[in-house]
Amino acid sequence: MNNTFNFERFGKYLAYDLKSVWKEQRVFLVTYALIPIIIYILTMFFALVGHGFSMDFSDFSHSGAGLAARISAFSLASVIFLIFFPSRTYGFITDKAKGSAWIQLPASRLEKFASMMLICLVIIPVAFFCAYLLCDAFVCLVDKGCGSSILSSWSSADLASYEDGDKSFKVAGNGLWFLANGVLQIVSVFLLGALIFKKNKVAKTILTIFVISLALSAVMGLILSTIDFDSFGERVQAWAFNHSDNMDFWFNFWGNVELAVVVIGLGIWSWFRVKNVQH
Repeated sequence: MNNTFNFERFGKYLAYDLKSVWKEQRVFLVTYALIPIIIYILTMFFALVGHGFSMDFSDFSHSGAGLAARISAFSLASVIFLIFFPSRTYGFITDKAKGSAWIQLPASRLEKFASMMLICLVIIPVAFFCAYLLCDAFVCLVDKGCGSSILSSWSSADLASYEDGDKSFKVAGNGLWFLANGVLQIVSVFLLGALIFKKNKVAKTILTIFVISLALSAVMGLILSTIDFDSFGERVQAWAFNHSDNMDFWFNFWGNVELAVVVIGLGIWSWFRVKNVQH
């Protein structure tokens, strides 16, 4: 049963896995999802402090944070959440006691891996973003002074358009693709770090990324030092001119290729780590 896959057993294990994740991490998940409401309450509290807690509210016209500030908070909270939840959810696999108990569960390694990837890459991120954006919309519904919600402004935000003279094109359709791209890559990296390192998982993963970035920068520097930029620039310009009518396709194509290579590559590495974990 080590590497077999049975859909009925997988469904039962996935349900069990979800219940376990919710039981262990519900406080963490709910706290981050409620950040828009928490920020609003704190903002209004300090506004009342500045108002002197006067019972006369006739001149009190303070509103919650505007759209730009809420988008900044959303971006920061999302990145922190995506960095920490993989290690909090599945970092125990490298622990001798909990990891051994996980190995003994009546499901194959492949089923456990599939459940882990589905929960980490899809279920938890989707649940988090839906809950966060609904809380943000609730704040805007309660306080009209906050302006439009992040969710309602999403469709009107042109997050991925470029113009070149009289031509314009979009990269990967809209901002939703950029969100999914970032989620998949961040979670894949930090999930792998959670499976490799036994302690200080997030810190060691960030340090590893920093070291790899330095190494790649050095290699790229050596490569660039050998390039004739005049000739290279002419080739790039000629290619762009010849493909100007479908430039959006090429941006989308290479963006999706980069996403697939990173996520699939890290996923394969994670699979071998799960497959071969021993205590």
